[in-house]
Amino acid sequence: MPTFVRADGRIDIKSLTLAEIEAALTGLGSERFRAVQVYKWLWQRGVSRFDEMTNVARSVRELLEERFYIAFLEVVAVQASIDGTHKFLWATEEGHRIESVMIPDDGRNTLCVSSQAGCAMACTFCLTGDLGLRRHLRPSEIANQPLQVRQRLDAQYRISNIVMMGMGEPLHNLDNLLPALEIYLDEQALNFSHRKITVSTVGLVPQLQKLAESTPVNLAVSLNATTEEQRREVMPITRKYSMQALLDACRELPLKQTKRITFEYVMMAGFNDSLADAQRLVRLMRGIKSKINLIPYNENPARAIKRPADGVVRAFQHHLVAHGLQASVRITRGRDISAACGQLGKADPDAARVEGTSIAAIRIRREGEGYDASRFAFDDIV
Repeated sequence: MPTFVRADGRIDIKSLTLAEIEAALTGLGSERFRAVQVYKWLWQRGVSRFDEMTNVARSVRELLEERFYIAFLEVVAVQASIDGTHKFLWATEEGHRIESVMIPDDGRNTLCVSSQAGCAMACTFCLTGDLGLRRHLRPSEIANQPLQVRQRLDAQYRISNIVMMGMGEPLHNLDNLLPALEIYLDEQALNFSHRKITVSTVGLVPQLQKLAESTPVNLAVSLNATTEEQRREVMPITRKYSMQALLDACRELPLKQTKRITFEYVMMAGFNDSLADAQRLVRLMRGIKSKINLIPYNENPARAIKRPADGVVRAFQHHLVAHGLQASVRITRGRDISAACGQLGKADPDAARVEGTSIAAIRIRREGEGYDASRFAFDDIV
């Protein structure tokens, strides 16, 4: 059982699954059924103190207070976009900043959740990569994001979908992600359907199989290129796991009949938006149950990368559809509050940024003299 312990020796109880809470309580001499009671108070009622658990025996509450604590994220700021998107800036116990984004859209409210403070993947088009990895988020910190958004927003913003597409690479933090997903899915806790949860990854090949074996949630793979050379230029993880190895792994995943893998494709003008790219993408998808999510790049002053013209995006999508692929174009949301794809972490005061940097300049800056390799190291990725 993983433990997240404060200096006073108390354990973060919200980082434990129901089975782990049951084992902990029975090991301390409490009745087995108390675990379900405690679990519901934590995740369905969102209590902040053990003495609020009124149907739990006082002796058990005192035991809980002695051995455990109830973790919450600190709300630093909430921003609302002109399009209805809300961005939440949270602080962890030691002050790391993370962000969540609520995206309302025609009766469906999607929450984009972070899995790490910062990110080690260093994708050149993503501002979060400038931060480096501060630390993995605990299960409680991953699961608290939808819980605390629920507590703060009106009923009209009831969360219907979860996407693990916020700050960080979810599969780099798989050991903490899986118990958080269990909390999401458990009907005694947050009670989301597996059909409504999507985990996004840059392509950590060994972890793909483990995720598929462990949970039935949806998978999204950030592809963003149609050749090995092109992908290595914008996604350094390709040097560890080639695009071909990634696609082969996707072909072999044991998907349920109704499931498809979503391939996210950030379109950058003059880089990966040509008809030749569209033709190669069609070939790459052969033998994979897939759908393509085209994401026109969200421009910002920290990058010289440009967004393709709308006509270019439509022509690219048309070619994919004409050749039998499911392909949609993601509508940009929350750009005025830096909540759009690739912009999370933009407001972090510790982020080292160079105004107007190109893909090549970012790569050179990150790899050249003075580059802090430890911030972007892949040595701990299996």
